[in-house]
Formats: sequence, C-alpha cells, structure tokens
Amino acid sequence: MNENWGFLKEQLLSLIDYRLSSSSARWYQEQYMYNKLEIDGFTPHYPSDINGLPKGIVAETLFLQASRLTQRECFPCLGQEDIMGADFRITYGKQTRFFDVTVNFSERGFKKKVREGRFPSLFLPWKEEENNNGYKRSYAERYLRTGTINTEEYFANIISSNYKILDRLKRFFWKGQISDVDFDYSRAGIQYIKSLEGVLRLLRGCEN
Repeated sequence: MNENWGFLKEQLLSLIDYRLSSSSARWYQEQYMYNKLEIDGFTPHYPSDINGLPKGIVAETLFLQASRLTQRECFPCLGQEDIMGADFRITYGKQTRFFDVTVNFSERGFKKKVREGRFPSLFLPWKEEENNNGYKRSYAERYLRTGTINTEEYFANIISSNYKILDRLKRFFWKGQISDVDFDYSRAGIQYIKSLEGVLRLLRGCEN
C-alpha cells in the first residue's frame, strides 16, 4: 500500500504544482496550497483512509491516470483555465474539447455546474460497482489497495451516467420533459448541450 500511495501522492502533487505554476490568483493559490499541505502530510494506515482527502483533486488525478492507461489524449488545463471552469482538454483526431469534472452529485452542485455559459461538466463516479459482499469501495481506495484502476468499468460508468444527463437535458430543452424532479435541467441551453455531446463523443471515440 505504501508504494501505491507514494506513486499516487506524486501524481497528486504534480497536478497541484502544475495548476499553481499557471495561475496567480491569490484565492486559487491559497486553495491549492491548503490541498498540497494536507496531501503532503497524509499517511494512510488503511486504504479507506484516502476517502478523507479532498475528493475533487483525488478524482481529477485518478481520471488523468485512467485516461493515460487507456491512451486517451486527455490533459490537465492550466490554473488560469481552471479558474474559468475547465479542468481538462481532450483531443481526438483534429478535434479538441475543454471540460470540467466533478464528483459532486448533489442538487446544489448540479445546479451550479450544469448551466449555459459554462464548460460542460463530466460527472465522475467516486465508488465502484458493488462486489459480491455488497460493499462499494472508492476507486481511490482500490488504487491504494491494488495499484490498479478498473478502467473498463470506470469509463463505462462515466459514459453511461453522463449520456443519461445529456438525454435529460435534450428532453427538457426540446420537449420540456422533466425526467428527474430532483435536478434542475432548465439552466442549460443548446450550446452547453452541444459541448457536452462533443466531449462524450471524443471520450467514446478514444475507445475505437
């Protein structure tokens, strides 16, 4: 476990340093410096301990690592671009798309992220599918335990869940249909829908 944490820690700090070096906004610097100090001083005793770290940066690092493992041309955005709402850019063929990622599936988080004028958000799964004992561990926990990511399941979950969101956005925009009363789909317009569709198309295209 220590070896796996050592590698993941290195990747986490590398991403943070990249973002810090490419933005001069004070509030942004303070936020990432706090995350850096917390990660730098963290020592897990059990794989599940990693669930206590800031989920945002851990999820971004796992997504980046999973993308590399599957030869997806996905790259972290600069700190200045992150401030504007873009965490990553993905390239496939001659196309490039910028997008945000999040593990926040709350109603408030959804309302903040999914709206016209923003980069499209990919909602990332935090936990794996249930195992035979009914236990759902996080992808980060699995990585600490085994040093691996179940990339097939991981990207299948990302693509499936985000296509469901895209379908509901389209249904509301074109037909006024409300498929999920717990979330507000009314704030996204045609540009957001087209941008999300483009990101998902590139994400799937990399599988071919």
